[in-house]
Amino acid sequence: MTTRTLKTLISLLFSLFFSLNLFADEGLSEKVKKLPHLPEAAAQELLYQLTQSYILKATDTTHISSDKKTLLTALAASNISDKKAFAYEIEGVAAKKLGNLDLAKHFILLALKKTSEGKPQLPRLLRMLAFIETDLENYMGAMETYLMVGKIFRKNHDTTLLVFNYNNIADLYIKNNLYDEAINALNEATALSLKQTKTFIPKTIYQNKAITYFYLQNLDSLQFYTQKVLKGEKGSPQYAIMKQRFRCMELLLKKDPTAIDSIKLVLKNFGNEDHYLTIIYLARAYLLFDKTSEAKELTFKLLASPNLKDPGYTRSILYELLGDAYQQEKNFKLSSSYYEKGLRQSFLNSKNIMKTGSILTFLKYDEIKNKYVIAEENLKARKNQFILSGIIAAMIIITLVLLYRSVRMKKKYNELMYSELNREISFINSHEVRRYLSNIKGIIMVIRMSKNKKKTYTELEEALFDSAENLDNSIKNIAIKLHDHTESTYQHTREH
Repeated sequence: MTTRTLKTLISLLFSLFFSLNLFADEGLSEKVKKLPHLPEAAAQELLYQLTQSYILKATDTTHISSDKKTLLTALAASNISDKKAFAYEIEGVAAKKLGNLDLAKHFILLALKKTSEGKPQLPRLLRMLAFIETDLENYMGAMETYLMVGKIFRKNHDTTLLVFNYNNIADLYIKNNLYDEAINALNEATALSLKQTKTFIPKTIYQNKAITYFYLQNLDSLQFYTQKVLKGEKGSPQYAIMKQRFRCMELLLKKDPTAIDSIKLVLKNFGNEDHYLTIIYLARAYLLFDKTSEAKELTFKLLASPNLKDPGYTRSILYELLGDAYQQEKNFKLSSSYYEKGLRQSFLNSKNIMKTGSILTFLKYDEIKNKYVIAEENLKARKNQFILSGIIAAMIIITLVLLYRSVRMKKKYNELMYSELNREISFINSHEVRRYLSNIKGIIMVIRMSKNKKKTYTELEEALFDSAENLDNSIKNIAIKLHDHTESTYQHTREH
């Protein structure tokens, strides 16, 4: 194990101990009094830990604003030289905690512009930006930022942090349904961990592997990695929630109806951070067991949430869920309508992502590339080209996934429209066309069998004319529906 890696591990353990135990019996106002008397490096570390404990990890958000002011006041009186960068970071973390993601991104970007080369704050800010981009469902921006963070960790030989960065990238892949890519990233993280420590692998890697294999519907692998996650965790605060979440996944793969009650139990747990995701799990469980009314009610409630991004990836998933629910109920008209809404969301979301400013552009890549490059000028150009190629490749992959989802929903929409049209035409054919045709054939048969055909024809002429006219109207009705379907499909294709 290298000296730098050892220092990183010691720093992580110290930070954990520091944030949980060091000032357990003091309030924030007492803790910040130490800041003016500390040298710069120690003051920065203390300020960061206090920001984490009292803002980012706070369970009661009512004190966020007052605690933020306390930290900013203490920062102003400290020996920290990069006061603006730290002030912006505190503002950004507070905005994220309060759910104002756009404002959080604004402050973190300002902090990045004020952070000079080689500062430990730089990768920390980039990681925070990636978390915010993920919450904003700007997955391309998040991927781009994680790749930049990874380059810094590789340059600094920080294997431990590089492992966690791969895990974050895998989490991003999972959110985009790129499960094979997620497994590859997690395998890379595993290999790095084993190379560094021979035996230790962070539990978060096992956790993401279990989740990925759930989506891949691999029950054996889910159970295998669940055991690894839970091993030795029985006394931890997160043990119960982790065990229950993995239990839900197992029951869903087994198609066990008790999965519904199991997921409800997770939703009641205060420690459940992925609240929206768990609700989507519950809606899918309702659909799996033909409880379409419950699935729709839950989905509509989630769609009405003011915190749901519009347009957004999650919103497109919810519309697709409603499409599935109405399809199970044989309501093809509403089903196709919601599939179309999901399709529009996907296209709008992709368009918005393409308009989003690149972090590389914002930070003026030509000015900051020296932060990440350690070789000679020619090697610099090749390495930067390689990194940019990697970023572009990752962005293309995510774009293709979004487009694939859109095309898949469009195909499902067109299939439903065709199915509905076919059902309507079949109804007209079986209930109207055949009836009027049978009437005509019956009248002709009566005329043929009559001894006085002329008299019989005169008596049945009006009935024969009515049946013929009704038959003509039914055929015209079919022609109109076919024409409307063709026009609708053409218009839908032009719009997208």
